[in-house]
Amino acid sequence: MYNLPIRTLILCVVLPPFVYVFFLFSLEKSIQSRYDWDLSATYLGDTRLLFDGSARLQDVLGENIDAFMAGKRLIDWGVRVVVTVKTKVGDYLYPGAYSELRTDFGGEDSVMVARDNYEMLNKGLVLHIDVKIDHNTLIANIVLVMCIGASLTLLFLVYRRGLLKSRQAERETRNVIDSLAVEKQKSLDRLSRIEAQREKLSQNTLFLQNDLEQQRRLASDTEEQMIDEMVALEEQIKEHLKQQESQLQEIDVLKEKIARSEKEHDIRRKQQTKAENGVRKRFNTLYKNLALHDRAIEGFIDLTEEMKIKAEEVIHQLNADSRKVPIKRKVFGKKNRETVFEVIFSYKGRLYYKKLPDRRSEILAIGTKLTQSGDLAFLNKR
Repeated sequence: MYNLPIRTLILCVVLPPFVYVFFLFSLEKSIQSRYDWDLSATYLGDTRLLFDGSARLQDVLGENIDAFMAGKRLIDWGVRVVVTVKTKVGDYLYPGAYSELRTDFGGEDSVMVARDNYEMLNKGLVLHIDVKIDHNTLIANIVLVMCIGASLTLLFLVYRRGLLKSRQAERETRNVIDSLAVEKQKSLDRLSRIEAQREKLSQNTLFLQNDLEQQRRLASDTEEQMIDEMVALEEQIKEHLKQQESQLQEIDVLKEKIARSEKEHDIRRKQQTKAENGVRKRFNTLYKNLALHDRAIEGFIDLTEEMKIKAEEVIHQLNADSRKVPIKRKVFGKKNRETVFEVIFSYKGRLYYKKLPDRRSEILAIGTKLTQSGDLAFLNKR
């Protein structure tokens, strides 16, 4: 898995609980404000019934508030609403301050009820609504899921960005490997030339030594001339030996570069294997109705980003319903040979698959028009 920035990871873990609590608090205040506005306009109902003594104020408040509460679906979703109505002097009118049953009033009783209603209204009414959303209720769980979903979405976007950067680095690494391979071949050619020069110098040294001996045998001049010639020949030998030593040192340097290049190549190969394992794991997770050959995964990794998208569209269609995939032709459909289908994507892309006995499909190879001959040769050997 590609590395995630630690700050982003901590943010996605710590922030959702704070957002969850803040959102619930804001939602409580919003619902309280809305209910307070709506109920303030309806909780008294028709005041003519109060002033003519047809109904007590407490009964009207209870009926209107209960009807208001019964019509609010949010209460069924976990919103707890507590409504209180009292006069400004502190007398509670709702919830019901009286428990006796409502009775029909005569003319004198109606006057008393109207007077009581008028006195309480004249004192002034105070409506108070307290809204609370408890945890582990439907609406609280919806908010929690939204916060967690936002956090996971952010993690996915950061991961996808890291994946794109990793693929870019992989392409750059592949280019470096290719350039190192070219440099390695040049170094090997140069090493061969140096070895040939070393052999030639050895032969020259042997020839000079033989010539020295011959000059010694044939010397007829004075002893001083012979000594001068010997000194000159020895200087030449020393010079050749010095050149030979310098070339040997250069050979050692080139060998060290070759060893370092091979080590870096091994590291790049391990990274390539890791990328293949990642693609295989993702495809096995996403496409349960498909089996992928190792050559198909290697070919998919070598595609460009645009062709990878087109190739994965075909893979998605194969996984969903292979009958909807447009087939260009059948390959190796002769007697006693398995039938392989060729599919074209992104104009130059080629995908080869066969059907398995369990109604699944196996993708055998993925490549381009440039790798088509190699892919066909691979299928011919199966």
